[in-house]
Amino acid sequence: MRKKTGKTTAKKVDLLKLIKNRRTIRKYQDRPISKRILNKIIEAGVWGPSVHGIQPWQFLVINNASFIKEVAKILLRRSMEKEIAGRILLDSTANTINNAPLLIAVYNNKEVVKLAEKFGDGYKPFARIAEISASSAAIQNMLLMASALGVGACWLDMPLFCQNEINKFLNVKEEKLVAILTLGYPAEKGKRSQRKLINKIMRCIP
Repeated sequence: MRKKTGKTTAKKVDLLKLIKNRRTIRKYQDRPISKRILNKIIEAGVWGPSVHGIQPWQFLVINNASFIKEVAKILLRRSMEKEIAGRILLDSTANTINNAPLLIAVYNNKEVVKLAEKFGDGYKPFARIAEISASSAAIQNMLLMASALGVGACWLDMPLFCQNEINKFLNVKEEKLVAILTLGYPAEKGKRSQRKLINKIMRCIP
């Protein structure tokens, strides 16, 4: 008979396997994401690497169906102004958004740039890069946590073509849109593109 130690054994997570198996999901079930699950995904984003303790991100959660459809319509209206390649990308993005039960609009609050301004304009370009890098790390954390919880997600950059219209609709004043994430329980397997071999993308300095 096994002796009870009073300790609970946590399930070991193979992080590399999780990273490799994560898929971009664009089609979702008509099934809501609970507040508990959503909070875990957001918390993962909050614990992304920050810039000297500054957390230059803001997460705007949109789970109102009419709001989601309106964001999709904004992209479709912009699509009509673009050439064929732009229309294809914007239409595809609009369809993904329209199909999602929940969106997370990721914003940059510009706090790093505001701090850099105290040291002179020469620091501002580096501060902007640092803000986007930190926000992107937060997004990656959220994607991985979503995958670990069985939630599908898609990282969308095309809404940046419409950020002024989206910000106006969402009543966002100063923050800069970084990306929109769509989330929902998968209604497809999704795809994962092949990756280059490590020896093709890594160089070592002797």
